[in-house]
This record gives sequence, structure tokens and C-alpha cells, in this order.
Amino acid sequence: MKSVLLAPTRTALLLSAALLLGTAAAQSAVGLGSAVTATLGSNADVRTAQANLDKAQAASRAAQADPAALVAAKLTAKNSEAQAQAALRGARLSAVSSTISAYTALLEAQENVEVQTLQVAVDTKGVQVAQVKLNIGNATALDLTNAQNTLASSGQNLADARAQVNLAAARLGTLTGLGSSVRAGSAVTAPKLSATLASLQGGLGRLSSLVSAENEVASATLSVKLADNDFTPARTLQDAKTALANAQRSQDSAEKSAGQTLASAYQTAQNTYELLQVALSREAAAQKTYTQDSARLKSGTVSAVEVQATQLTLKKAQYSRLQAQNNVLEALGALSVAAGQNLTGVGGTL
Repeated sequence: MKSVLLAPTRTALLLSAALLLGTAAAQSAVGLGSAVTATLGSNADVRTAQANLDKAQAASRAAQADPAALVAAKLTAKNSEAQAQAALRGARLSAVSSTISAYTALLEAQENVEVQTLQVAVDTKGVQVAQVKLNIGNATALDLTNAQNTLASSGQNLADARAQVNLAAARLGTLTGLGSSVRAGSAVTAPKLSATLASLQGGLGRLSSLVSAENEVASATLSVKLADNDFTPARTLQDAKTALANAQRSQDSAEKSAGQTLASAYQTAQNTYELLQVALSREAAAQKTYTQDSARLKSGTVSAVEVQATQLTLKKAQYSRLQAQNNVLEALGALSVAAGQNLTGVGGTL
């Protein structure tokens, strides 16, 4: 978006008000849902996990159908399939979470360009006001210098903001395969977190780490069963029981670790919802002030410069609300990875 220098007129204020409604210009705007779909179709980890699952499923079907296959071989094949399925689910959830983070980063970078553009307009007017005051003896040369320095700083911030858009676009483009010209199309309202922590804890068994631990216990249990007879050395049975005990301890440790990670992610998600409400309240207050000042401008009780400053305050409040909204979505992405199920509202069941 090009910088716009505003004159102290109602027409200029109406033109600058468009900044409050627009999004950054984009060569190739894409929504979050489309970005996630593109990532899931091109992500290397997802494609590798899918290939491994296809291979494991074929091997498992062959093993189960083979009358000559021993019970241990059948269990190993079954476990491998379960592990591959969990790995694919995990890869997909991680891909969704990464795409959400990249998309929201680009969205915020685009919005920040608009904020900084309006800031430059406000500071440009500040220089003009300082110059007029200096000319009539109502300001010092230092006042003008300070205003000019402020404008130079905001101009640099705008340049930096534009550079951040390119960096964020490159990251999203790499993840999705859509190229570095991609732009975020619109903000996304995150779904409410309706699942309870207890219900999510009940589904942790689908996590790759816990599937692996369960498979180890199942294999060790079978080894004990196969060794518990009169024709197997007692030492072999004892070693099998020791291996089973170790596998059970590892499983217990994995379950506790997964539960702690889930609880932390769940609390983080709840916190972001609360902070979003604060941001929404502040935005509403800023909107009310801007509306009031716009009306006061028409009645001549405030200046165009004052309304422009109020407009900037509103724009910053909107940006803060966008950040809070994106934080909710990112927290849900992280929670999805921790829970082993998609809670983001995009990407499907996975």
C-alpha cells in the first residue's frame, strides 16, 4: 500500500478512513483454509508419512492373511500400521499448526503496513503543523526538528513493515507451495474451545508417542506369553518379564508427559480467549471515540488533526485485536498437536 499524505479536510479524513476497512494489496490472496489444503497436499513430512502408512498397511494385510506367519510377525505388522497411522496424523496436525502460524504472521505483517502508513500520515501532518507554528512564532526550531525526526522514524518503520510482509509471504509460500507472491486474504475467527480437558486427555492414546509405547507393551506382553511354558529356559522368561516391566514404566512416563503437555497447551488456549475479550473491549472503546470525534468534527468542535489522531488510535486497537484473535488460532493449533486431534476449525478431521 502506498503512503497517503492527508490534508486537514473532511474529504481527506474520509479517504484515510478507508485504511480502517482495507487489507494489504495482494497479487495472490489466499484464505487460511486454502493455505492449509495446499500445505497438506505438498508438505514433505505428510507425503512421507502417507507413503509409510501405505507400505505398512500393505505389509499388515499380507501378514494377517499369511497362514504361515507366526503370531509375533502378525503383531509386529499390526503395530507398524498403527504407528504409521499415528505418525501421519501427527504430521498433518503439525503441518496445519505451522501453516496457521505462517498465515497469521503474514496477515499481521500486512495489517502493520496499514498501521504504519497511517502513522506516517499523522506524523507528516505533525511536521506541517510544527512548520506553521514556527512561522507564526508559536513553536521553536527544536519543535520542528523533533517532528521531523518522528516522521523519519515512522517512515523507517513503514519500510521495515513492508519488508516483513515479503519475509512472511516467503515463509507461507514455502509451506504451501504457492510461491512468495502469496498474500493472506482475510482474518479468521477461531472456533470456541468446546472440548473439556478431561475429554481431550481421554483421546491421548492416538498420539504417536503413546501408540509407540503401547506397541512396546503389547510386544513385550506377547514375549512373556510365548516364554511362559515348560520348554523355554526360565532365564528367557525372566528377561521377557523385565522387558515388559520396563515397557510399562516407559508407557506410564509417556502418558504423564503427554498429559502435562496437553494441560499446558489447554491453559494457554484458555488464556488467549480471555485476552481476546480484552482486546475486543479496547477496540470497541476506540471505535466509539472515533465515531464521536468524527461527529464533533462536523459540528466544528474538534480539528481534523485531532480526528486523524483518534483514527490512528482505532487502527492500532484493531491491530491489537487482530493479534489477539490470531493468538487464539495459533494456540488451538498447538493444542491440536498436543491432543492428537484437530481443534482449529480448518483442515478437517485429519
